[in-house]
Amino acid sequence: MENFDKKEIVDRMLSRAETGLYFLEDFLFRHSAKDAVYFRSILIILSYSFELVLKAKVVLVSKSIIKDELERELKKLNHNIINVSNKLTKEDLNSIGIEKIDIRNTNDFVGYIIKTSSGKELSIEDFIDVRYDFMKNSRRDLQEYEKVKECVSEILNIIKKIKDLLPKLFKN
Repeated sequence: MENFDKKEIVDRMLSRAETGLYFLEDFLFRHSAKDAVYFRSILIILSYSFELVLKAKVVLVSKSIIKDELERELKKLNHNIINVSNKLTKEDLNSIGIEKIDIRNTNDFVGYIIKTSSGKELSIEDFIDVRYDFMKNSRRDLQEYEKVKECVSEILNIIKKIKDLLPKLFKN
């Protein structure tokens, strides 16, 4: 796989993540996420978007030179943010504004705490856990509306940092 192809894949990944985040931004300005059904949808979009952003950074540092090889590498990571972040060095994470990613287990639910270099703590639900939470005999705590908006904004900042790296990595 040539660098140009990697850049193209990263661009598509970031574009898909941005689309979901801009949808949430637009939605959250007009509605509040007080309803569990709306809230679950928001969590799924946030989780999916953050996973794409983190995997975009994995693509940039991957040693895979064949497209199918890269696809297998990404799929093998599944939807586990810790597995994805373990493919990145501390420097890789810092370069996109992430200090640390930890797993969070609360109320029988799995998620992740992302500490950003700007001092924010983002709460991202595990993509599989949020989709299958009906199997648990508990209810997920609804995040505050402003925390979700802050999370969207911070992920968009991370996307910008990745986009700012692209010209340095791909000098064409």
